[in-house]
Amino acid sequence: MKHVLIALLLLSHVTLAATLFVVKEGTVELYDVSVPLIPVRSGSIDVSDAVKVLSSDSYVYVLGTMRIEAFDRNLRPVRAIELNRKVIDAVLLEDLYVIHDYSISVFDKNLNLKASYTLNERLAKVGTYSKLLIALSDGKIIAFDRTLKRVWEISAPDPIISAQVVGSSLMFSTKKEFYIMNISEGAPVLESKHKFALNFQQIFSTRSNLVALLEDRSILLLSRSDLSVVDKLNIPAVSISNYRDYLYIVTDKGTILIASVLPNSLKLFQTVATNAKWAGVTETDLLRPTTVVEVQTTTETRSAQEKPREDKLFTFLGEVKLPQKLSTTLAIGRELYMSTLDGNLLRVDPSTLKIQSTKVAFILTADPLVMDDGSIVLGSWDKNICVVTDKIVRMSTDSHISLAASKTPRGFVAVDDDGTLYIFDSRGNEGVIKVRLTGWFVCPPAVHEDYGILVLDWLGILHLVDFSGKEVWSSITESTNSAEIVVTDELVFVVTQKSVWCIQIKDGRTRWTRSFEKTGLFQAVSDGKTLYLCDTSGNVCALDFSNKTIWLRENLSARTILSTQAGLIAAGEKLYLLSARDGSILLEESLPVSISGKAKLAESGLLALMAEDRILLYKLNSSPTAGWPMYLKDAMNSSLFRK
Repeated sequence: MKHVLIALLLLSHVTLAATLFVVKEGTVELYDVSVPLIPVRSGSIDVSDAVKVLSSDSYVYVLGTMRIEAFDRNLRPVRAIELNRKVIDAVLLEDLYVIHDYSISVFDKNLNLKASYTLNERLAKVGTYSKLLIALSDGKIIAFDRTLKRVWEISAPDPIISAQVVGSSLMFSTKKEFYIMNISEGAPVLESKHKFALNFQQIFSTRSNLVALLEDRSILLLSRSDLSVVDKLNIPAVSISNYRDYLYIVTDKGTILIASVLPNSLKLFQTVATNAKWAGVTETDLLRPTTVVEVQTTTETRSAQEKPREDKLFTFLGEVKLPQKLSTTLAIGRELYMSTLDGNLLRVDPSTLKIQSTKVAFILTADPLVMDDGSIVLGSWDKNICVVTDKIVRMSTDSHISLAASKTPRGFVAVDDDGTLYIFDSRGNEGVIKVRLTGWFVCPPAVHEDYGILVLDWLGILHLVDFSGKEVWSSITESTNSAEIVVTDELVFVVTQKSVWCIQIKDGRTRWTRSFEKTGLFQAVSDGKTLYLCDTSGNVCALDFSNKTIWLRENLSARTILSTQAGLIAAGEKLYLLSARDGSILLEESLPVSISGKAKLAESGLLALMAEDRILLYKLNSSPTAGWPMYLKDAMNSSLFRK
């Protein structure tokens, strides 16, 4: 096949249609937002003490508290100057106007000082329109020309508390009224006046609506026609930057959330970055140099280059800050569900990340169970089982219930703290079946659709009970106060803190045991062919069903594992994708916080990772391993339903 040899010794440029600048401690990160919902990091600038970024056709200016640095369009440093006065703000009006407490310094584009002006008042907020500098000062609005000569001034019956230039309009508010003035002709003309206060920090025009960041840090979507409230986001926003119909919201925790402005709502999407101090979008093209060297192409290589880029396996969607630390594990249905020690059921909408709370009981320590009809089953310390739909139905039990219930083919099962198993059969007429066993249980029941219900008590006795309530067999393992049950087609694994027991389901006979006393065990999962274990040292290993070690991956600091078709997910201080075949690291991503709870995976690919006070949400472009018995079965992901 004929080869084409192209020799180019030129400097080519990649053009970014729009750039999001994210100021962090010690650096400014750049993201290409030409596709607004999918920012792609395009570069960074190492700077100290940055607070804001401004961009012109020639330079990028990074403002510090008492320093300004200029970079060219290829992000190469041009000049830096030290100031003897603190920078309050800065705007570009051909020249760079730097606002101090009671003065303004004017620099040309190369950061040469052109003029300095002393003011009688402090400028609270500054914007520009055409050739005017427009500032809020001492309860009124003042427009200056480029030489800081006053052009016009606006006062209201009450002091003006917030103001901003929005396109060709000047919008401002007092404690009683909100005004919109047209300034397209150079002088303000009243456009509308409204009998309410809108104490905003920022305000933008998007579509036919306005978006306002209020003093209380909430975000309002307002109809431009009558200023009625269309939607509201109750998130702790510090600042907003907008591009097209999208908002980049910096929260008080330093995360940057993307929100889409729809005609009748604000929709939150993923998190762009963390640890941010400020963010802003510029539509000025920034250019990055790339040297094109000799390239040898064939029709095959060209064809390969034309293939679309594969989607990223992990996509970070955002994080949910919880109102309190939780020790329970979440469950995923239409929403995310968690129980709290003070008796509340928390619901998180994964599309908006909003949290709702419902009081269910006095104390809850059981994880929620999501049934097929969307109802939530929760055992409580009030000696009852709660089924939550649009109302709460309570069913009495003989004792407290501390552990999660589990789904069965025809209902659910639960265990109380005194050793009684409750079988709730939605299709039967015999009511609740109670089975009294030997003592309190140390983990939720596991269900095998062919054999029945498996429960483990504190003496280490594993019981198999069929769905009619008859005990089939019991098998002795070891005394423990914490364990997991992992079910496969013909085997059940009892995983305690110190060892693994492999038992045949048909007769309860122990096949083998393995000790992990030196490291201890956190969690286990199986894909039906291999048992994967995560120990307390953060190591992950794979065992075949004959007790042979297939592989061992050490020093991952892992605290939770999941099995998917793409490989084994392990999360702790970092997020890993491991090869199920040999344990090699296929992907590795940093996490904003360490993971402490169990990971959960929804059928949609929504991956939820739990830390002590928050949930991290990812989109996983993979699905569970075929036949994986740990997937979407009950609250502890430990049952087997093949049908």
